[in-house]
Amino acid sequence: MSERQIARDKAKAVTQQEADDVSTLKEFEGFSKFSDDDLKKVVQSSHRTSTSGPWPLIREQTVSDACYILLSGEAGVYVGNDKIATVKAGEVIGESALKRGKLRGATVTTAGRAEVLHIDRDDLDRLLDQIPALRTLIEDTIARRVP
Repeated sequence: MSERQIARDKAKAVTQQEADDVSTLKEFEGFSKFSDDDLKKVVQSSHRTSTSGPWPLIREQTVSDACYILLSGEAGVYVGNDKIATVKAGEVIGESALKRGKLRGATVTTAGRAEVLHIDRDDLDRLLDQIPALRTLIEDTIARRVP
């Protein structure tokens, strides 16, 4: 197989994965008001990651540089050794410290197999300017979680 064919096959697989991720996001209540173009922007601005077991996405008292959207699986939220919440698929994780410019207030660890979209700070800032529905989702999530 030629390098050109390998590149075409890889591009096709990436395009299909992006389409699958857009479809997955559409299924979640928080993303139901997003247009297909907006969901595509979110997916294309993120890095998709899979975990095969428990994995810390965020560590307490570390600098906030990204947020995550949990596509599948669950994650536990811990302050110290105490589990304070469970995050389910379709939820945004790590947005609060990122938007407030503070250190992470908790550790978030996947409970097992999980698929996540990782969105860097600069990409999130750009997306928030471009997608009003994302801004509303993030603001509503922060209001729900931050005392």
